[in-house]
Amino acid sequence: MIKNNIKTKKQTILFLNRRGYSTFVMCRDCGYTVNCPKCNITLTYHMKQDKLKCHYCGYERNNVSECPECKSKNIRYFGTGTQKIEEQINKNFPNATTIRMDIDTVSKKNSYDTILNKFKDENIDILIGTQMVVKGHHFPNVTLVRCYCSR
Repeated sequence: MIKNNIKTKKQTILFLNRRGYSTFVMCRDCGYTVNCPKCNITLTYHMKQDKLKCHYCGYERNNVSECPECKSKNIRYFGTGTQKIEEQINKNFPNATTIRMDIDTVSKKNSYDTILNKFKDENIDILIGTQMVVKGHHFPNVTLVRCYCSR
């Protein structure tokens, strides 16, 4: 459906309720997961900054390349966020234009409106984002909206 939309010059919105790249980081040898020291939830990997972030309290730390528990280098990334979807879309549809909209991309003044206007005015093929992309917008050229919701 995305391929057809690109071919027919229609727009697509991809919604995912998770930002970042991977929703958790785990040692494949001992099972250790990197958690927030304040909230005790798994930290989300953000590839562009190579950081692990807590989406509840804002805690962040450098990414790990070695397990703090067993010192293994067998660290793996699990789960999918908007950054990973963007990467996959760019890989699968290299000629498509994409733009991502989540709290990580709208932190600067006016960036929310800038992204939405760019999507509409420049007829960008695919908008990838969190819940902010599906609330009260009207884009006449959008003919496909796909939700990738996870718990």
